[in-house]
This record gives sequence, C-alpha cells and structure tokens, in this order.
Amino acid sequence: MKNIVKGQQPALLASYVQANPTNTWEQYAKSKPRREAIQTEIRLNQGGLCAYCEIDLKPADTQGGLADFRVEHFHPKSDTSTSHNWHLDWQNLLGCCHGGSQSGVTDSANRFTSPDTSCDVPKADNNWDNDILSPLRLPAFPSLFNYHRSSGEMAVNNANCQKATINLQQAQNTIDYLNLNAKRLTRLRSAELNEINKLFAQLVAKGLSESEARERLAKALLIKNNHHWPVFFSAVRSYLGQAAEEQLGRIGYVG
Repeated sequence: MKNIVKGQQPALLASYVQANPTNTWEQYAKSKPRREAIQTEIRLNQGGLCAYCEIDLKPADTQGGLADFRVEHFHPKSDTSTSHNWHLDWQNLLGCCHGGSQSGVTDSANRFTSPDTSCDVPKADNNWDNDILSPLRLPAFPSLFNYHRSSGEMAVNNANCQKATINLQQAQNTIDYLNLNAKRLTRLRSAELNEINKLFAQLVAKGLSESEARERLAKALLIKNNHHWPVFFSAVRSYLGQAAEEQLGRIGYVG
C-alpha cells in the first residue's frame, strides 16, 4: 500500500452534495457523467492503482470484460452514528480492484480467484478506521512495507514504521485484514519483480555495477507514465532500494 493525495473534489460531486446533502452514493452514481467524473479523478489521484493492493485498475476491454475498478468507502458509508454523510464525502472515496471476486472482470484468468479475495472484499462494511492504515494518511517517505521477490509476499518494514511513528500492529493488520498476501497478489507481484530482476541482470551483464543498474531501472520505472504509476509501485520501490528513494526524491514524489 502506498500513500494517496486526494485532488480537488470534482465539481459535479460538489454541486450534487450541495443540492442533495443526505443522498446516498447509489443515488449519486445512477448518473453516468457523475459516476465517471468521480472515477476519472480517483484514477488520477491514485496513479491508476488500487488503493490497497496496487494492482492496475484495468478499464473494460473490447471483448466484454468488466473494468477491474470500483469505488470504495474507507469509512463505512452505512455509518449513521452521526449526521455526517460518509456516502458522498470526497475524502472517504477510494478506487479499488474487485479483489479477485468478479468473474466477468477483464483478464479474469489472472484476476478472478474467489474465494481467495482481498482489498475491500474482506473489508466489506467493517469499520477498521483504528485497526488498519489508511492510504490517505501515510507518509510519502519512508516506504512502510517490504516485498520478497521470489515469493511476492508483503511484510511490514519495522524500522521504517518506527521511524515514521506508524503503529506496527496497524501495519500488520493492514496486510492481514485486507488479505494483501492473497495467492493472486503474491503470484502477480512475484512475476512483476522477476521481470525487473531479469532487466537488472541484463544491465549488470553489460558492465554496469549493481548500484548503476538499480539507478537506471529506478529512473526508467518509477515515473508516472500517462498519469499512471507502475503496477505494484511499492514492490518495485522495495526491490530497487536506495536507488528508488533517490529517484522519488528527484521527481518530488508526494503520492
């Protein structure tokens, strides 16, 4: 999971909330232009990645595959304990993949793995505000998680969490509660990191030092391409180590 910086609330949402302050998300989303305005801004804010697992939020394909994207409410929209309308709170809206739960999604051979699901599927309507980390309240530096190349598994970076005063139990809960080590995710992460490792080996074979090879890969990979971060951004960042941190510093990375 990486940090997310929300952009300005879309004008269509702002005007709708002003006119209909108590309406639900479902009522808002009935309008395709309104729904697409939210989705477009969320994709931009998140660099095209799922807020939790960082898989790419694929659009629908021409063969009828559904977009691997839906709007997630970090705080349950069903919460009526106060008068606050969580349904339409721009700061409460995130973009997520279907977490392996949707059989009709594009690239379903790789992405449909129910009942091995992740992200907002296990989260459901649970209020985990105090139990897991929110991507909206994470630091840009340092990176809070490590990723193992061969297994694809995600783990808490204890030293960095302590440095950033991040609660270690909440960090571990984030992995466990959202099932961010689902077999689908570890398989796809490992494949991505192994491809980068091949590129690294090729550069070293051509005479670059290991540090030079990592620097070159960091400059090539850790950039926004057409407003999109690379898939599994944090795993790529973890693999490239200090070279990644230097590259992100150079480009003024904030989220």
